[in-house]
Amino acid sequence: MGRVNLAARSSACVALTVVLLATRALAQTKPNLPAAEKPPANDQIRIVTNEITVPVTVTDKTGEFVLDLVQKDFHVYDDGAPQTIDHWELGGDPLAVALLIETSSRIHAYIPIIHDMGSTFTQTVMALDGEASVITYDSNVKVRQPFTTDHDAIAKAIGETKFEAPEMSLYDGMAKAVQLLSAQSATWRRIMLIVGESQDDASTAKLAPVLRDAEHANISIYVIGPSSTAADVRRLSDVPIPLKLPHLPPITSDEPCIQRLPGGGGVPCINLATPALWLLERGTDEIKHHELEVAAAATGGIDYRAMRNSALLEALDRIGSELHAQYVLTYRPNAPRSIGYHSIDVVVSRPKLTVRARPAYYFGPPQN
Repeated sequence: MGRVNLAARSSACVALTVVLLATRALAQTKPNLPAAEKPPANDQIRIVTNEITVPVTVTDKTGEFVLDLVQKDFHVYDDGAPQTIDHWELGGDPLAVALLIETSSRIHAYIPIIHDMGSTFTQTVMALDGEASVITYDSNVKVRQPFTTDHDAIAKAIGETKFEAPEMSLYDGMAKAVQLLSAQSATWRRIMLIVGESQDDASTAKLAPVLRDAEHANISIYVIGPSSTAADVRRLSDVPIPLKLPHLPPITSDEPCIQRLPGGGGVPCINLATPALWLLERGTDEIKHHELEVAAAATGGIDYRAMRNSALLEALDRIGSELHAQYVLTYRPNAPRSIGYHSIDVVVSRPKLTVRARPAYYFGPPQN
């Protein structure tokens, strides 16, 4: 049985070095999470039933989606322990997608292509049974269209966006998207799709707590980043971007031992509050302008850089194809869960395939 990496190799060869970080560096750090921060009551992890839902993307060595696997090909490990898959399907529940669009004047060159992306978004991402909302952010965050299944309303909201203010309130926009998605039914798979740069200069919200809330609500984050800055000019869409990662301090002896990495023996005990959160909370220089790569990787999504106008639509089409080509697995952990983060490792029996899934989930206290 072959074990595969969690990092994706899309047809655009998008950089997801941080996915490997999120699975292999977990044993090295433990951020101090405020006691008051608890998952929302509508957390889609479904704590009452103890059921974990895991969307999984599988690609071959050319980056094409693999659609002919069966349930017995999949193996799931929770904190390193094998689990019984209760339910398996290709495609899964319909999508609830919060489309978050940067409307700062910085990306004026992308205005025509963004205005015209409504039909691609509704056809490939929403498809026949999905719902979506449209949120814009510059100096302010505005909900242009609340959640609806009406394709015309979504396309109209996208086509009427205006690009005037120079500021970027990215994290405030993400916080609003998390709020709207968390209110959607647990029968929908929750997706945040960001069209914007990995920069923020006007938000009151902080990325680390926004990302934690997204993980709590089982939201997958996908990103299409228009490359309008000098730094992004060097981020070719077909070249992986290595992240310079800091040395993560080892866990100290007085910190509780809760989980282990998949594989067990010899791996230090860890609390799986992901390295993404550790890095974000400390504001390290190593992830400057890579924040959305971290957010996507930590939630099982992916980040694309669009060097050309046409690449934006290509990335949107690729994301839509992926979301409807995912395998959705559910299982009930076969051991009692402690409060905190727990690792997920998905393995397929067929060799030479690449698997991507979220690297962890949060298990919260019992709901009253």
